[in-house]
Amino acid sequence: MSNKFLSVATKAAKKAGKTIMKFYGKVIKKSYKKDRSIVTEADLEAEKVILDIIKKSFPNHAILSEEAGLQDSDSDFLWCVDPLDGTTNFSMKNPFFNVSIALLKNKEPILGVVYYPPQDELFHSELGKGAYLNNKPIKVSSKNSMKAAIFTFCNSRDEEARKKVGKIYGELKLTNNYVRQIGSAALELCMVASGRVETFFMIGVRSWDVAAGWIMVKEAGGKTTDFNGNSFTFDSKNLLATNGTKIHDDLLEIIKKY
Repeated sequence: MSNKFLSVATKAAKKAGKTIMKFYGKVIKKSYKKDRSIVTEADLEAEKVILDIIKKSFPNHAILSEEAGLQDSDSDFLWCVDPLDGTTNFSMKNPFFNVSIALLKNKEPILGVVYYPPQDELFHSELGKGAYLNNKPIKVSSKNSMKAAIFTFCNSRDEEARKKVGKIYGELKLTNNYVRQIGSAALELCMVASGRVETFFMIGVRSWDVAAGWIMVKEAGGKTTDFNGNSFTFDSKNLLATNGTKIHDDLLEIIKKY
């Protein structure tokens, strides 16, 4: 793989993170999309930074970004960009948000970069080369018990997704007390990859939310499937990412009930 891909993604993520932090903790302009999700001027400024860098470096590549949408081309390469993942957290001064950039070739992830500006943590992974946090190798945890696992989750805003996740949450909460909705999908996937938590599941996947974290978990030795247990793909609607132990199958059994 071209080292230029990683260099460009890292440069874009860090510059976008610096842009975001200029707005953090201040009164900023924000609006609401049709689904009532928030978009702020920090999202838009960070997105402009990222897209300018990618387009300058790879003008023939396609880009799918949360706010700008799809900028298509005939290229086999697609950049998936979430300039500010965790906007609600950001807007309420909760420091759990990130910049997420992934590169896919023919819908398969070959690179992921997730930057967590409040802690200056840069996660990256490349196909076949492992996963890293600030250039140090990371691996998923070895826990294999549901009672010891930490569960994180996310869901889209439609009513069906909220009902389903509520039922799953209710059962998991009786399994142990380590169930968290943190509100930043890419970063939660990186937490699985680095062994900080054992699981992340999401109902109503959007590519820009999970593409970078998807390859991160795989390269760190974890497992990613849809809710039917099939390998997760670019077109999957739901995601279960775990450390790949028995926990994966046990959690899948609970999810399938609902």
